[in-house]
Amino acid sequence: MKKRLVIIILFLTVNFSFGQDFTDLYGDYLGQTPPEDSAVVFAPGIVSTDDLEHSPAMFTPDGNEVYWISVQMPSPNNSKGISRTLTMRRINNRWSAPSEVPYIIMAFSPDCLHGYFTLFKDKDIKVTDKRDSTWSEPKCLNFLDQYPELQFAFIGSIANNGTLYFTAYLEGVTSNYGIYRSKLMNGKYSKPEALPGNINLSATFNWTPFISPDESYIIFSSDREGQLGDGDLYISYHDISTDTWSEPINMGEKINTRSQERLPGVSPDGKYLFFTRWISKNNHDVFWVSAKIINRLKEQENILK
Repeated sequence: MKKRLVIIILFLTVNFSFGQDFTDLYGDYLGQTPPEDSAVVFAPGIVSTDDLEHSPAMFTPDGNEVYWISVQMPSPNNSKGISRTLTMRRINNRWSAPSEVPYIIMAFSPDCLHGYFTLFKDKDIKVTDKRDSTWSEPKCLNFLDQYPELQFAFIGSIANNGTLYFTAYLEGVTSNYGIYRSKLMNGKYSKPEALPGNINLSATFNWTPFISPDESYIIFSSDREGQLGDGDLYISYHDISTDTWSEPINMGEKINTRSQERLPGVSPDGKYLFFTRWISKNNHDVFWVSAKIINRLKEQENILK
């Protein structure tokens, strides 16, 4: 049976913090050895733990902050489970110990000044604004009030121009999970539109989209024919001038495995692709790999045309 965690936010946050201590980690990307063409676990024992990591590692453009979601699943000593967004900051090149953010932020705007999330209780997208080290009271985008046919809206990622890419109800696909976008026009979000059928392939499960800041490509998880496991990462390239999307390409065995890969995200400098992978029951880890594969697959696609 495929392992699918189909709710972006499962549990409420609790008031928890690791304190303001510092680690012995220095340098870019928590001082981790950069990956090459094969994906490896990111920051084992620090970001990737025995809990369920439920987001990529999300770095700010200056590289001085990182955020990720960690979920402690229900247990005999923890009947409801705990979901938290954790952050670490680099000060004088040294990284702080993890501490908790007030909201379970699933995605950031490219400038990291706006955080987006979806709560299980209302299933709609909310946004909170960051000012210095504080976060504003969240505002709901009210997609479900305006477009009740969506039934739910789980945030994916945000382009430079403000366009949101997210997962919502779509008939004809597995579990009725489809990938949508909503453009920011005159300060308001337009009616969401489902991406075309080559991405929202019928009778397949397609979700957790990451859109590049310039909307030139999208990476998402899918269980379509040709996958290596319980759901692989695929990439589709976007011709912005014609608003057409290429046939999605499986990102290959150096990224995808017999387990499920999902929740992709590319670092702001464009160097690394982060994503999550099932390790065992109730355990996800964050992986990272060189993002050079994005251009290599694009070149291969052009050769085949």
